[in-house]
Amino acid sequence: MIRAIIQLGLWTFVCGIFYPAIVYGFAKFSFPKVSSGSLVAVDGKIIGSELLAQSFDSPKYFHSRPSAIGYDTSSSGASNLGPTNVQLSKKEEERRIYWATRGGAEPVPSELLYSSGSGLDPHLSPEAVKYQIPLVAKVKGISEEKLDRLVEDSIEAPEWGLFGSPKVNILKLNLKLRSVYLEENILKK
Repeated sequence: MIRAIIQLGLWTFVCGIFYPAIVYGFAKFSFPKVSSGSLVAVDGKIIGSELLAQSFDSPKYFHSRPSAIGYDTSSSGASNLGPTNVQLSKKEEERRIYWATRGGAEPVPSELLYSSGSGLDPHLSPEAVKYQIPLVAKVKGISEEKLDRLVEDSIEAPEWGLFGSPKVNILKLNLKLRSVYLEENILKK
């Protein structure tokens, strides 16, 4: 019995305290930004994470992919609605109408109509972002050419040049857009 209690204590310490502390310390030392959640700060205030989508409702900014969970980071997940589901068709039509009322042309990229599997995907394809350029340019008063260059500069290559496809992180793009807008307004004054 004593031997079993000693074994329980030893393995609890090794697996429950020692090993996690070593892994945590290694991650904090080797990858400080990523291990802290890739948080993004502006003027000393944390505004989001590069790894998680967030809602951009203002027409002055590029919109993220819709989220079935309302961008709630505590519970990622999809809507689980099938292609023949009436609710999914209704949501798609509402989103299509939203883009049409903003002045968007058909066809609307599917990424702007349907949520991702996690509901927290921070990236869009370059095509889905470029679809939004004329709409943002009209509201912000920035030329489409300048926005196109901004988007091109924001395209991230596939991981290690092999995995996935080119993508644009919407939070990073909107921060660049904010900088360009502030810069242009300072120059106009």
